[in-house]
Amino acid sequence: MVEKGHQIALVYAFLTMFLHDRASIRGTDMDHDQNLLIQAEMLTLLDGIPASLMDEHPLQFMLHLDQVRLKASQHHLKAVHDLVCACESELQKTLETGGGVTVARAYLTAMRETLDCGPLDAQMSEAMMANVALRLGGQP
Repeated sequence: MVEKGHQIALVYAFLTMFLHDRASIRGTDMDHDQNLLIQAEMLTLLDGIPASLMDEHPLQFMLHLDQVRLKASQHHLKAVHDLVCACESELQKTLETGGGVTVARAYLTAMRETLDCGPLDAQMSEAMMANVALRLGGQP
């Protein structure tokens, strides 16, 4: 199971990268249709990786994860790329102790949510960052 410190770090990293990538995926460089194609491609890759594969065939899971990392780099999705790298690092720790499926599931969910192309309003952004601040022990 993911330790509480890792959960907080994951939430903070996810939200920081989420806000960054939402701005870049909605940037003026690409049109909306292209964004939707990239989103569909990345979600298809992520949907093809069941978290249970980590326990059944860890090498195959890591190869699929590497493919996601490469595609994220190709499409300049830094948040997804960084989440894949963090996931790989955390999964290395679980190879001996177990719990890889839990870690994989958490990171795969974070990667999927990062790819959301919907609008992000100011209130939603403020609420998410306040939630992170509370989890880190600060005041909103």
